[in-house]
Amino acid sequence: MKHAKFISIVTAVLAACLLFSCASTGGGGAKGGGTGAWDFDDPAGETAGWELTPGEVYQYHGDIALSYDDTTFGNGMLRLDVDFTNDINNEWSEPKIKNDFPKAVNMKGITQFAFDFYYNPSFRTNGSFKAKVFSNNGASVDSTGEIPDEGEDAGNGFVKTRAAILIMPTAGFMPDMRFSIAGYLTDYKGPIFFDNMRWE
Repeated sequence: MKHAKFISIVTAVLAACLLFSCASTGGGGAKGGGTGAWDFDDPAGETAGWELTPGEVYQYHGDIALSYDDTTFGNGMLRLDVDFTNDINNEWSEPKIKNDFPKAVNMKGITQFAFDFYYNPSFRTNGSFKAKVFSNNGASVDSTGEIPDEGEDAGNGFVKTRAAILIMPTAGFMPDMRFSIAGYLTDYKGPIFFDNMRWE
């Protein structure tokens, strides 16, 4: 009888720990799933919930397409085809993508949104990129940051650089996010890629 009672207590404790873990991270896996981290390693996950935001662009007048790409670099990434040629005189030309999480992300202790960024310098004659993250609901998040030009050779003429957008620590859960790649006085036309996107 005591043994059965002990097993019941252990089971209850383990269940509580699992519940707390999922609530604090949002649960899910490599497909996004509310974890606040996306590595695009699973082809079945495709864009892992990331979508275009028609009508939410700012001073952006080019075509845009979002897709899953596992051929350019040999591993899964999020691909965004952009065209800033009509916005070369704009200091902030902003297409956006969004992700509505299946389960809200707990923002307690989160200080930045980090990601690997791939671009091809030959696809522009001028300018650079900036980035912005914000949420339309839940935790108050709204911050911008620079994307470094410098990086390592990723092959195929592309440069891989690591970027991080710092945010003010905030409490609460975030059920969705918008992510912008803004052109700064650039005429870049072609694909850019994202990998290892994460809140940390």
